[in-house]
Amino acid sequence: MKTKKRVLISIVTVLLFITTACGNTGGTNTGNTDGASAEAGNASANTSGTSEANGSNIAGVKQPPWYQEPNAAQLEAVKLDNASDMIVSSGPNGEEATNASDIVITDEQAAKIKEGKFTAAIAMGFLGDDWSEQQLAGLKSEFGNLGIEVVAETNANFKDTTQISDLQAISGKKPDILVSIPLNAQTTANAYKSLADQGTKIVFMDQPAEGMEAGKDYVSVVSADSFGLGMNIADELAKAIGGEGEVAALYYAPNFYVTNQRYQGFVARLAAKHPNIKLVEAQGFQDPNRSQEVAAAIITKYPNLKGIYGSWDVPAMGAVAAARVAGKSPEKFKITNENLGNEAALNMAQNGFIAGIGSQRPFDQGVAEAKLAALAMIGEPTPAYVAVPSLAVNRDNLEESYKVIYHKDAPADILEALKK
Repeated sequence: MKTKKRVLISIVTVLLFITTACGNTGGTNTGNTDGASAEAGNASANTSGTSEANGSNIAGVKQPPWYQEPNAAQLEAVKLDNASDMIVSSGPNGEEATNASDIVITDEQAAKIKEGKFTAAIAMGFLGDDWSEQQLAGLKSEFGNLGIEVVAETNANFKDTTQISDLQAISGKKPDILVSIPLNAQTTANAYKSLADQGTKIVFMDQPAEGMEAGKDYVSVVSADSFGLGMNIADELAKAIGGEGEVAALYYAPNFYVTNQRYQGFVARLAAKHPNIKLVEAQGFQDPNRSQEVAAAIITKYPNLKGIYGSWDVPAMGAVAAARVAGKSPEKFKITNENLGNEAALNMAQNGFIAGIGSQRPFDQGVAEAKLAALAMIGEPTPAYVAVPSLAVNRDNLEESYKVIYHKDAPADILEALKK
């Protein structure tokens, strides 16, 4: 494997925690993912303090219980005019990130992997959206290139109880490799540990199961540069609304490491680089399919609102629906989000409400996960945390960005809309 090229920011990394009534559980998802639908209000939130990360434009906004101040390196990054060439995120346990592009398999290693005739299982927490489908595509493509047979593929449909059953069923197949995203890092931990104990090499998407140790119980965690995604989204929203005005934010209420990081990156970047934009409200949602209700309440409460951070593409499209019902016009009301989903991309191409996206690269993430698992199978050392750089997307670079993210041309309806 090529020598790691880590992004180094020469600042002592000191975590500054906001004191909360409920405390912090170390970045694991402690929300109820088993069919929860009640939307999160402000009862469990805390009010942000007055530290270096919190400018006057975000002061007083009630933050979720899991909210953390940026660490010292992130505080420096959010002040930069352009942070696109660096990975800002650290791993769930503070690990320094290795860029996914540095995970390389030599011809000699590939031959050894193919000789092993290894098997793999993929346990997804959910399917049906563009992110998960591209993850699967990247995994299957690279496993195929390496001669690794996929013997099981499951979809928990956002239910941790289903995921536990899926993992137990996978255990019976005794795969050499498991790639999976834990829906709930606590409740699923024993199921993952059982697989690790029987010798399965585990690569986690986004966050590890609780109580498991990199290099001992699992190979690596691979995620997008989530904090960097949030920074990109803040910049795109600022650009779209002319650098001033009132905005609001939707965040995923359960304590899930990567969505936490994205929201925190958004807030920190607003405070550091966009002082004339005031964050007036931040509200959580449990069910991404009910985000329209949350967004509608915010839009009603703040008639002068100029834009919304919509979390990822699914809840952002709920915010689009809310804006449309409220009679907002795309010329005067802007929404930004993570993930270049096809529906959000089409809305952007049509000059709709979606004005900017901080996109993950899920296909590339899947490829990196497969490579790490394969390298572990032949005894090669692997980094504990690997990140895929984010990509800032707007209408001007949408066609090119789609190719980078999906490894294919944009659909005809998107290309046609871009011509108008």
